[in-house]
Amino acid sequence: MKPKTFAILGAGIAVSAAIGYLVYFDHKRRSDPELRKQMKRERKKAKKAVKAAEEEAKAGKLRLIDSVLEAITKETLPTTAEGKEQYFMAQVAAGEQLCNAGPEFYEQAVLPFYKALKVYPAPLELIMIYQKTVPEPVFQLVVQIMALEQNKRQAKFYEDFPPKETRVRLAELPAGETAEGKPIVRRGLVADQDLKQDEVVYTEKPLVSGLDPALEGTFCNFCLKKLDEESKVPCSTCDKVAFCSKECENTALDTYHRHLCSKDEQALAFFEYSREQKSKYATMVAKFLSAMVAEEMERNRTGATVEYNAWDHMDRFRYLDTQPNTQSQKEIAILKELLGSKVAGINEFLTDEIYLMLKGKLLFNAYAVNIGDHEMELPESEEHMRKTESDKTSVGAALYKISTYIGQSEDAPNVKITFGDNHEITVVAIKDISKDTELTANYTLPVKP
Repeated sequence: MKPKTFAILGAGIAVSAAIGYLVYFDHKRRSDPELRKQMKRERKKAKKAVKAAEEEAKAGKLRLIDSVLEAITKETLPTTAEGKEQYFMAQVAAGEQLCNAGPEFYEQAVLPFYKALKVYPAPLELIMIYQKTVPEPVFQLVVQIMALEQNKRQAKFYEDFPPKETRVRLAELPAGETAEGKPIVRRGLVADQDLKQDEVVYTEKPLVSGLDPALEGTFCNFCLKKLDEESKVPCSTCDKVAFCSKECENTALDTYHRHLCSKDEQALAFFEYSREQKSKYATMVAKFLSAMVAEEMERNRTGATVEYNAWDHMDRFRYLDTQPNTQSQKEIAILKELLGSKVAGINEFLTDEIYLMLKGKLLFNAYAVNIGDHEMELPESEEHMRKTESDKTSVGAALYKISTYIGQSEDAPNVKITFGDNHEITVVAIKDISKDTELTANYTLPVKP
């Protein structure tokens, strides 16, 4: 017999034997109850083993995430620009070296890549770079850790804010239902203890305020206080604004006025536009952006840890959905001309969407600061403010971290909004308020155009 014929014959015999065994095994499976039980036990065992392996993999991933977050909390991150750059380069190099060593080192690479992310000035930009350059398993873990850390930070915000001494807290309150019948919740301010009638609940300085442009030079550009002609402090570099004290001037210069001072052509054009349009809110957006940058620069200079910055508060406020128009386009263009060469990155940051969102937050949440004489006559502004009952005239508007969350009630308010001689707001109980009751005031709501 030829070798080839022998091989074919041998293969045929093997296949026949295998088929015969399968037929026999199938017969046993159908007729032998013990075999069926054994197979069932083995299937359960195999399924259980797969599930256990999946759970162990998930648990291992969670342990890795926890270990990275714990390591980050113990890490002393650099505070100077030079130190951050050196640290960033070292961590990225370490992560790349581990990735190049093979998949078994991927988990170890997560920590240095995440450390690099913590000091990079534009985290989302770096995430996009990671997506293109880092192995997928490493990238997914970095994104999961970033999301988890952000979620923890978000939850902690409502534990830390408002401060305990204000005797109020933010709570989730019902706000209707969706079309599908699911409950809608909103954040509202509630009493954290029983409050008595006529009791001052708290006093608060604004996140940002803005003077009516027609009153520049007669009221303080920073705190909105009426100026005394003998003691007022004119701006040292322009003749358009003045302050009630040297302290207010210095604070304004440190936070926003060095960018908005009308000593240059762009700032003067912005000032004249605001006065012509009777607009406080374009100026308040400019003040807020300038102050936000100043806050970040000061934090980098001193190395101080700030748990929540101005944007963390602004980002959480509700806002009036506004559509772009000729005026908003003009305001965005003039703001970019004003701040583009003074505030790094502002032209990229200040998109139409961001500007309209910021202006919408002012339109929905800013309070009228009623501290002017009743006899004052001012040009009517189309910009909505939360107007409250007062025998004083509004001289400007202000946005507040805490008071923004006070609910609106025309029929049964339990607090009133008052002002002294500047933009600081005082909230007073007008009836006894039991713990966990929402604080409500009588103020006007915006009417969407």
